[in-house]
Amino acid sequence: MPRRVCELELASGVDPSWVLAEVAGATPDGPARSEDRVLVDTFDGRLHAAGVVRGEGEPVADALRAGRALLPVARVRSRAGEFVVRNGDAKIVVRLRAERPEVVGDGDRPVPLPARVTVREVLGYADAYEEVLARLKAADGLVETGRSLLAAASWAVGRDPAGVDGKVRLSLGRSGRAGDAARELLLQLADVAEANVPGALDDLDVEFLHDLRVAVRRARSVLRELAAVFPPDALAHVRAELKWLQAATGPVRDLDVQLADLDVLTEGLSDARRADLDALRALLWRHRATQRRKLRAALRGRRAKAALESWRTLATQAAQGAGAADRPVAELAAERIRHVHRRMVRDGSHIDDASPPEALHDLRKRGKELRYLLELFGPLFAADVVRSLVRALKELQDVLGRFQDRAVQIEVLEAVAGELAGADGGPSALMALGLLVEELRADQERARDEFRDRFERFAAKDQRALVKRSFA
Repeated sequence: MPRRVCELELASGVDPSWVLAEVAGATPDGPARSEDRVLVDTFDGRLHAAGVVRGEGEPVADALRAGRALLPVARVRSRAGEFVVRNGDAKIVVRLRAERPEVVGDGDRPVPLPARVTVREVLGYADAYEEVLARLKAADGLVETGRSLLAAASWAVGRDPAGVDGKVRLSLGRSGRAGDAARELLLQLADVAEANVPGALDDLDVEFLHDLRVAVRRARSVLRELAAVFPPDALAHVRAELKWLQAATGPVRDLDVQLADLDVLTEGLSDARRADLDALRALLWRHRATQRRKLRAALRGRRAKAALESWRTLATQAAQGAGAADRPVAELAAERIRHVHRRMVRDGSHIDDASPPEALHDLRKRGKELRYLLELFGPLFAADVVRSLVRALKELQDVLGRFQDRAVQIEVLEAVAGELAGADGGPSALMALGLLVEELRADQERARDEFRDRFERFAAKDQRALVKRSFA
């Protein structure tokens, strides 16, 4: 069981060292010292969400494993001291920290933050921790805070410590106007897209580009599913521009996935063969650098800026529309969910061992359409029904996604084979590349074999009845 930690804020003017001595009976554990540090978090606030107190431990490691960069939030300067409470045997039973922090910036006047006391449990002395904490909470001028120093510093510099999570939330009820729903969703998605552009430009981590692309795909889904609420000419223009933006960001994302998967894909090869693929990895990085230059030019160009502006403009036009825009959003969403689910069941039922790969790819795209419908409009319907449908859909999508990913990876690897042959270490790399392509083909076939079982669960009679009944 992890040891407990509690943070308390002090009222202005209260000396935390005096409080610890007088209220908690604590004594200094070394001299007070000055600290000057930069607090960090991920763009989507993962450390804040995990309740990180000092920027240590598993949440930090989890954020790094998820591919998110730790970015500077605020520079904090503190006067801090460590304190301990000892029992009759002179053993330390509670550890405490007193801190007077302030946010400092380049040339700006420091912004004082409330002084804070951190109380830490010592293993084996739970009762002492609870007793000291109770005395401190009962003292005047101390308040248990629900925010960490990271959160306090974030608010001080005007940043929401929750970060940007990429999710959109429909606030309207079932009877809300479809036009208002389209406006709300499109504007939220535009906010997410624009927030991720700087990180994608600076290549801070690969998730910025990924989240930008997801926001664009979801916006395209809104335009498709609620097409009837938009002016036709403006709708056609924005759909074309978002399709262009999706295409402009695709090559770098494909290479990001290829590079990220390379280590996993080569696990079955010998150490020597994996080393032979260093030339391939270097070649893919050079291709990525080339595509990155094109991506930066596209995102900084007039067309991308105009696409985002027309995206927002179209959102306001949807809210002002009539006809379909006045219909309850739940009606339109239910129609689209039923329609897309019915098409998936029909198309998937026709896929057999002789079907071309394009049939599975088209079904995967249809599955994405249904997934976005459920993500965007799911709150309008029964949560248990949506969860059941998403679970079955996700299992199917995992197999279809693996099948398509392997196809793309094989295509990319075969396309660079000629270039790889002339590189240093190319002949050895080509031999290893052949083994890798063979494994990719084998895994693609395994995914195809798994498809039928996953699809039958997705298209089962009870699932079809559930959709028909729940989205009537």
